[in-house]
Amino acid sequence: MENTIVPGTQENLHACCKLIENSDLGKIYFTDKCPRRMLSKGMEKEEVYVVLDDKKECIGFILFELKGAFGKYPYLHMIVVDEEFRGNGIGKDLINFFENEITADYDKIFLLVGDFNTRAMDLYQKLNYEEVGCLPDFYAPGVTEYLMRKYKNKHLV
Repeated sequence: MENTIVPGTQENLHACCKLIENSDLGKIYFTDKCPRRMLSKGMEKEEVYVVLDDKKECIGFILFELKGAFGKYPYLHMIVVDEEFRGNGIGKDLINFFENEITADYDKIFLLVGDFNTRAMDLYQKLNYEEVGCLPDFYAPGVTEYLMRKYKNKHLV
């Protein structure tokens, strides 16, 4: 199976919304709101990239803000992969693409991960992200968000 990572466009909007709706992120964070506006805005700013399978269907995406962390550093807002395709390295491919292509000129990257999302937490830790703080009830009641940071060039620290 050959996957391709390309900039997200309005043509991918519906598929990305469906991916969120069918994920734990959607069930926890988007119960009373639709992610369409957020994704559309990200696509307009060229801060959404999608993964297309060999049939050109959207099976995952990444949403980020280049200056979203403290107005200075890249903030990885969301990675969503179709449940059917999880465990195949697609999330890792998206993160590597983000780190190597999108944020090549930055030395730090930040993200938040919910305490329920242990699989994502494990992946981030394997990719050298470290927890630097926590925010209880930040996005959703009863969910603690862990602020994680990665130094891309340790020698710059």
